[in-house]
Amino acid sequence: MRKISEIAISFLLFVSPLTLFSQEITSRLEGNAVAEKYYQGKKTLKKSNSQPDTIEIPFIDDFSDSFVEPKPGLWSDRYAFINNSYAIYPITAGVATLDALDFDGSHYPAASFFPYQADFLTSQPINLNYSPSDSIYLSFYYQPGGLAEPPEPLDSLILEFYNPTDLLWKKTWSTPGINTSKPFTRVMIKIDDPAYLKKGFRFRFKNYASQLENPDQFDKRANVDLWHIDYLKLDKNRFVSDTINRDVAFLEPIKSLLKDYTSIPWSHFEAAYNTQRAPFIGVVIQNHDTISRNIGASLEIRDLLNSGPVYKVPVLYNDLPSGDTLFYDYSYNYPFDFSIGDSGAFEIKAIIQTDVFDYKPNDTLKHIQKFHDQYALDDGTAEASYGFRGAGTKDVSSALKYNSFIGDTLRAIDMYFVQIVDSLNTDYYFYLNVWTDNGGKPGTKIIDQIGMRPEYSDELNKFVRYRLDSAVYVKDAFYIGFTQTVEKLLNVGLDLNRLNKPRLFNNYSNGVWNTSTLPGTPMMRPVFGKDQAVGIENTPATMFSAFPNPADSYVTIRMNENLRISALASLELIDVSGRTVRSINPNLEDAIGTSDLQNGMYFLRMFDPASKKSSALKIIINH
Repeated sequence: MRKISEIAISFLLFVSPLTLFSQEITSRLEGNAVAEKYYQGKKTLKKSNSQPDTIEIPFIDDFSDSFVEPKPGLWSDRYAFINNSYAIYPITAGVATLDALDFDGSHYPAASFFPYQADFLTSQPINLNYSPSDSIYLSFYYQPGGLAEPPEPLDSLILEFYNPTDLLWKKTWSTPGINTSKPFTRVMIKIDDPAYLKKGFRFRFKNYASQLENPDQFDKRANVDLWHIDYLKLDKNRFVSDTINRDVAFLEPIKSLLKDYTSIPWSHFEAAYNTQRAPFIGVVIQNHDTISRNIGASLEIRDLLNSGPVYKVPVLYNDLPSGDTLFYDYSYNYPFDFSIGDSGAFEIKAIIQTDVFDYKPNDTLKHIQKFHDQYALDDGTAEASYGFRGAGTKDVSSALKYNSFIGDTLRAIDMYFVQIVDSLNTDYYFYLNVWTDNGGKPGTKIIDQIGMRPEYSDELNKFVRYRLDSAVYVKDAFYIGFTQTVEKLLNVGLDLNRLNKPRLFNNYSNGVWNTSTLPGTPMMRPVFGKDQAVGIENTPATMFSAFPNPADSYVTIRMNENLRISALASLELIDVSGRTVRSINPNLEDAIGTSDLQNGMYFLRMFDPASKKSSALKIIINH
């Protein structure tokens, strides 16, 4: 867990005077890939014109047992995003996030530089047919920003109550944005107005957001102004000083079974087992009650790909004093069978046994540990984006250190690019690189693949697989990364929950590698073994061939006879700075004139948006 003071939205690294304006920065997110994938194919939300039956109090939700969408039994809309990534120090694992995006991860049509209504979270009708003497209170916790972009001072989080007789909503509580993140704050609201003490009462939270007007970064469509809501309770027989939750709960999700990585190729795991398997599975448990509690902790591990008995760790009991946080380590010795299959997937379930009056959904945590064909240092979720901007960043390189526990063939690199407007220009090309190790820093460059461009997928994790033109054998320490060709942000996804600064290096074209100062892990993963497609493919130059090479006055294009491309396919001739100097439709033209171009190296790149396939080929022009 990190202290809130360590969290910032933008970080700048000023290097030598030669690169005074060079900036290694992070940026806000543009979209929500998880929500977009979850709702894909759901053309409409399930809504009914008839009023559903009212639900009875207590109304409790801490969002610990939801995923992406709020529970339909409690909430009538799906605009809030249920997640375990964006908040800092939540009350329990899981929060409801109100942001500037619609329920499916798209942007609201009303988005502007001025405050507009964005997300809202509305309860189902509730039976509040009680008297004022029943002392009914609604309590909840809220946090602005968290690990993401905080709301501006003109933005706000609003709570409204619904009068079922007059059919009107009325603002009951609100708080303005503060342009920074802060800890969760508790709110207690007494409901004693007879207008609300009726069957059919409802409440809703509304987020008023505003896009940041920034002519340099064009962030008009960024995902900004996030509010997180946690541990909400509506009940009777409460009082204003009722600020204690009589509950023991998990606070954070289960982490990886591995010490340094979140995933390792299954074929490498046996060699890495002794040094990489974490001897304990750590969880964080909080006693929110005013009295000491005795809790039981148990663990289960299930092989999801092969049949077999569930591995169980016996229940162990611990006394947890009032208000204390327990960093509990489950000891386990799961019998991994490395001879089965080419992948592994294991469900880890942590369980605490608490008193009968506890809220039970937050007593169980689940985590799926996957092993396939790649190493991963990130957790698969981006809270920000990473890259370089400013004068001197045209040729900057970024390298992330990995260690292969066996000698194997590196075939591809998976990358996750965050979409913001400033990253969607067609001249955003980069070099895909692999380096050897030189005393703990990147050494010899062994892969320098041109013609790469940020691609985007609607897959859940949004990783794009960039295949290497030539597979390379690696063992022990090596580095993967990129070299920019323009002074613009590439927006590689940045996981702020995993800190790997000692593994991340930057080189501002002066031959000196510097360790990064930014928190988080860029989402770049090396892929080994079998060459299997995942997400979008960036294939080697098999879509076409080109001749003569070197070229003088023209280059002829010959398409792969077995390949069909759409009418939207394009072929571009690009110089070493990433600038497109020629562009043709390969369905209509088969040659590119080069007589007026300067001698030097260029590359041809074909991209078909229909299939989302691309390939590139080096071309030398020599008049």
